[in-house]
Amino acid sequence: MDNKSNGKLIALAIGGAVLMGALFFGVSFLTGYKVPAENISAFLTPIRSFSGWFLLIFCASLIIMTLGKMSSRISDRWFLSFPLGALGIVALMFVILWIRPSGILLPTTGRTTTLEGQSIRSVPQLTAFLEGDTDFVNATKESLEKDAADEASAAAAAPASGETASIDFDAAKKLVDNKCNKCHTLDSVGDKLKKYIKQGETEKIVLTMKIVPNSGITDADVKQMVPWFNEKY
Repeated sequence: MDNKSNGKLIALAIGGAVLMGALFFGVSFLTGYKVPAENISAFLTPIRSFSGWFLLIFCASLIIMTLGKMSSRISDRWFLSFPLGALGIVALMFVILWIRPSGILLPTTGRTTTLEGQSIRSVPQLTAFLEGDTDFVNATKESLEKDAADEASAAAAAPASGETASIDFDAAKKLVDNKCNKCHTLDSVGDKLKKYIKQGETEKIVLTMKIVPNSGITDADVKQMVPWFNEKY
């Protein structure tokens, strides 16, 4: 194949990529696509998605082309050139896929995006988010372990369920109002609460609310909330 034919193929590939990108961009809006947060660009998001797929296909094509050329030039050292060449191209592919349109490696945009436009990229960040930590972006494994230790110390120092003398009921009420009315109001389930509290299962109820994702209820909160529920209901 001569250089002229190669040029036509390259032009065809570039034109096809531009056409597919335009179709991808247009279909994204025709299907009612919406970004998860207001501070995320509705125009750049589909372009970035398409660029990722394009780079993946482009690098896969490079791998196929290189392996084809290598297979036609097998020598006594093919056992080194073949795997090393393939590994090099695969490594290049993954590096390119990390590059954003801005040219920054290892982008800060996350695998999961909150409604506020913040990104969650690690297990500690996800854990902190589910526990209701507003500063979950800066959460690390060490900070979570420290918080857990502090909560355990606070829970150990707090009075037991039956000890209500030192409980600040006004503070406990505010705590319950802030953390126990997210799914539904307590008044709407008041009859059920009375039933379980009469059976001595107050702590079980609070612990059930605690394990709800993003409840924000800590072990120390449980020690405050249980006496309040017993007093209220």
